[in-house]
Amino acid sequence: MKTRKGWLIKRGKTFHAAWKIGGKLFTKTTGEADRRKAQTRLSEIMRPFLVEDEGLLLETVKARIEGARTELAAIDEARNPPLTLAQAWTAYRAASATADITAGTLANYEGYLTAFLVWTAKTHPKLVLMRDVSASLAEAYWNHLCGQGMTGRTCNAHRAFLRAFWGVLCDAAKLATVYTLRDGTQTLNPWAKIAKRDEHSKGRRALTVAELQNVCQSATGELRTMLALGLYLGARLGDAACLDWGCVDLDRRTISYTPRKTARKKPGVLLVPMHPALVAVLAETPASKRTGPVTPAMAAVYRNKGQSVVSLIVQRHFEACGLATTTDREGAGVRRCVAVGFHSLRHSAVSLLRAAGAAQSVSMALVGHSSAEVHELYTHSDEDAMRRAVAALPAVLGNASFPVALPPARMIEAERVRAIADGITAKTWKAARAELLALAGNV
Repeated sequence: MKTRKGWLIKRGKTFHAAWKIGGKLFTKTTGEADRRKAQTRLSEIMRPFLVEDEGLLLETVKARIEGARTELAAIDEARNPPLTLAQAWTAYRAASATADITAGTLANYEGYLTAFLVWTAKTHPKLVLMRDVSASLAEAYWNHLCGQGMTGRTCNAHRAFLRAFWGVLCDAAKLATVYTLRDGTQTLNPWAKIAKRDEHSKGRRALTVAELQNVCQSATGELRTMLALGLYLGARLGDAACLDWGCVDLDRRTISYTPRKTARKKPGVLLVPMHPALVAVLAETPASKRTGPVTPAMAAVYRNKGQSVVSLIVQRHFEACGLATTTDREGAGVRRCVAVGFHSLRHSAVSLLRAAGAAQSVSMALVGHSSAEVHELYTHSDEDAMRRAVAALPAVLGNASFPVALPPARMIEAERVRAIADGITAKTWKAARAELLALAGNV
């Protein structure tokens, strides 16, 4: 019985429990200096070894393991506490998943989070930890958003961000509550159960040729250049405001750039032929100053103050030209809907291209507005087709003087160049070089 009940050993002032199993000695401190208390502690330590029933023994061991796990979890949480809502944005910015997000998009995201924190501070002032945001609380905030008169698109943008935000910080926040979705899958993300709203997006309208002439001919300076890029390049606001001179080839009359909106998912470069009116506007900048952004002041405003400030400059110009830039929104929305803005130039470009008879594949290639389905249904657009389509656009910049000094568009036969390149060896490179230079000199 000595082996199964154990015995006490005094080491210094403290008693230790001792027992043997299979001839091997085991000891564990009782933490007690008083023999009577130490004896009680010894009985507790040896209790599992006195259980006769194997099932009960396993349950006892299981309980001790779970207790140890709980204790370890508590120790880990004390060393690495779960994220608080106040710490969440800093942790999100440090996450590798956010490395490629643009400054403008991050500013929007911070605004979404701030709106949520302001709401929780009013409705749940004692809420501190991210993991304490439950699915029911998320739903309550969603109902709050939907009641603010926002469009479905804006509400869905808030929802998408918050869902992604909690997903990125899931481990750091130590999310523990499991939610079951409609399809039976389980998640720790409290925002995963929130369904999207119908968007019913109205979008910008295309401008008429008369309106385009009005807004483009009355614009001056960088605004005039930016509007020309919006119409003749079909560029979005950020691409037009921040376009670099390195993307512009006035000799070939082409612009090549990667749209900012699709740069992460579809980093392809768009090669767009320039309309003579756009060539004339860009040629007004002296060759010595064609470095950096094409519209440096607009680019600085866009990068430092955000897209909304540049958009407001355009809206004010449109309004000064007599255009109504907003309309009443149908439904329960309290804000007016933007009907005319810089993006209208992109719509105008597509509408005018199609009206001029350009194939849909050509117009979509010019503005970089494609999808997998479009690629399957439409053929590739060659540069000649794109040039013909761009040339069909109306010259609305009436005060642009088309420069006679510009050289004609220069073209080199791609197949010939490829054939020469494929035939280059260590022995023939000099002859190939001479032939390539001759081709360049003849165009």
